[in-house]
Amino acid sequence: MIDISDLSGWLTVVLPLVLLALWFGYKYKVSRPSGHPGFSADYFKGLNYLLNDEQGKALDIFVRLVENNWEIVDTHFALGRIFRKNGEIDKAIKIHQGLIARPSLPDYYRSRVLLELGYDYLGAGWFDRAEGLFREVLVHEKKSLEARHNLILIYQQEKDWHKAIDIATDLYNDEPQKVGPMISQYYCELAELAKTKGDVAQLEHNAKQALRFDPGSVRASILLAEEAVNRKAYKAAISHYKNIEKQDAEFMPVVLSSLVDCYHQLDASADLLNYLDELESRHANLLLMKLHASVLDRYQGETASIEYLGEVLKKQPSLQILEELAGYKSRDRNNCEADFLSDMGKALHAMRKDKPVYVCQHCGFGANTLYWQCPSCHSWASIKPAVVTII
Repeated sequence: MIDISDLSGWLTVVLPLVLLALWFGYKYKVSRPSGHPGFSADYFKGLNYLLNDEQGKALDIFVRLVENNWEIVDTHFALGRIFRKNGEIDKAIKIHQGLIARPSLPDYYRSRVLLELGYDYLGAGWFDRAEGLFREVLVHEKKSLEARHNLILIYQQEKDWHKAIDIATDLYNDEPQKVGPMISQYYCELAELAKTKGDVAQLEHNAKQALRFDPGSVRASILLAEEAVNRKAYKAAISHYKNIEKQDAEFMPVVLSSLVDCYHQLDASADLLNYLDELESRHANLLLMKLHASVLDRYQGETASIEYLGEVLKKQPSLQILEELAGYKSRDRNNCEADFLSDMGKALHAMRKDKPVYVCQHCGFGANTLYWQCPSCHSWASIKPAVVTII
């Protein structure tokens, strides 16, 4: 009796190979001169090996057959992709190595074979071998987008940011909108490395290069602001932090606490309160009220914070504001009221705590840490602060 699971596996793996072999036979037939036998004994022998799940022997035959007619090489590429997709990397490598080793391989097929073999090595995790093949493709085709993009992926994986920049810069003129932000992130990675080494000059240089390739780089502005704070250059830091509003206002909640600290260091309370009022009027949807309330509490007292939060809650109800208001009102109350308000604040916090702070705009990956490259889909600068739900 046939096991259904075995049949399913056969249909998934063997059937595509058989269909491909039939297509191979058709191509082999139509490409031969009229009157010449369409199917050779070797072809049928190879097909028989496939049906008996002896792909290795079948491959040996099909690779020999292609040497007599390179017009059917596309069937080999398709066969290699099927093996690669099914995780049988060794068989895909054998196909493409067999092709590249043939002295009769036409020059116009060489780059294609090298690319396919490069994909095989990537699938096997052999990045050094894949890099060599993609670089060899560029010897034959200097403008190969496929080879250059794959080299960039390899250098990203290996965190070799200098090499990634070299290849990406070569692509910049052709795809500035796509490649510019990518190069910017590589420079930011180098700036982060300089930061850990305490190399301020290199940090500033790389961050400024990042802004040159992507003026909207929030990450570069944060790096420059943090470096200015370390130098106690608070006015310069405020300027960098404020620039983030122009780049992407959704990141203001991420940096606002640091910006407020800079104003505190300068003892510029009036300027700070004016700035918060203006920022909030431009971006009421960002819910900056928690920090705004804490600033009012510091400079004008608790009553000012409570009045402010009460007015905001009427205009823009949210769990976050209600939680803050409960926290302020629990102060200086009798034990019963204070306990009730404290418990309410804890309950409101519990309702929000499982929601991710940051969300990838491409794949929906959620996290409580800000990643500049999404760990799930590997997109750069796609993770942003999550939108707070208004109720």
